[in-house]
Amino acid sequence: MKEILMSNSPSKTCDDCGMSYVPELQDNVLQHKKYHDKIVNGLRTSSLKSDNVIFSQNDKRVTVISQISPRVQRKRAEEVARYARKDTPYGAEQLFDYEMEVRVFLLHKEDRIIGLLLMDKRYHVWLANWVDLDAGKEPKEISQHPPIWTVCFVWILKKHRRLHLAKVLLNEALTYLGCHLEKIGWYTPFTDSGHLFVHSCCPEAFYIAK
Repeated sequence: MKEILMSNSPSKTCDDCGMSYVPELQDNVLQHKKYHDKIVNGLRTSSLKSDNVIFSQNDKRVTVISQISPRVQRKRAEEVARYARKDTPYGAEQLFDYEMEVRVFLLHKEDRIIGLLLMDKRYHVWLANWVDLDAGKEPKEISQHPPIWTVCFVWILKKHRRLHLAKVLLNEALTYLGCHLEKIGWYTPFTDSGHLFVHSCCPEAFYIAK
């Protein structure tokens, strides 16, 4: 950024990654190239001995990370989350809240991470249905409901969307957790794409959990 301020050359903003840089400054160009690659193609990663792989098929695999996972795994998840948050107005500020059970599921494609799903256990539960929500009616909280695993944040890299990969990631997470789709919670509010995703998973009713 200091280079940009010192340069008299005009800066350019990349349409794909959103980064501003000065094409005449070589260091700036290299910084953009590195950042652009992560935003457009996903965080490059290598297999680690500590990877907890719960799904593997062809060029894709899913790993799971918790509060007690090795630090290198938690740092990897946090880095992916930082880039994922650039795509959405919502997103957890801190993945690993040590006051609740948390699981982070990462979707790998070859040597890139292209998806993230954050789930944790929530204690305040409401039963909602789309008809009432569309009519502006507030769902009622269910008293003394046991804590349920809740989808707090789900993200797929832009270039890999519309391939049903979010459902693949969610299904593998639910299998790992031993949960049924109709029994999990969803953290609100939703983005427009999140609204469509939840509606496709739960076409009639679903649990909101906070």
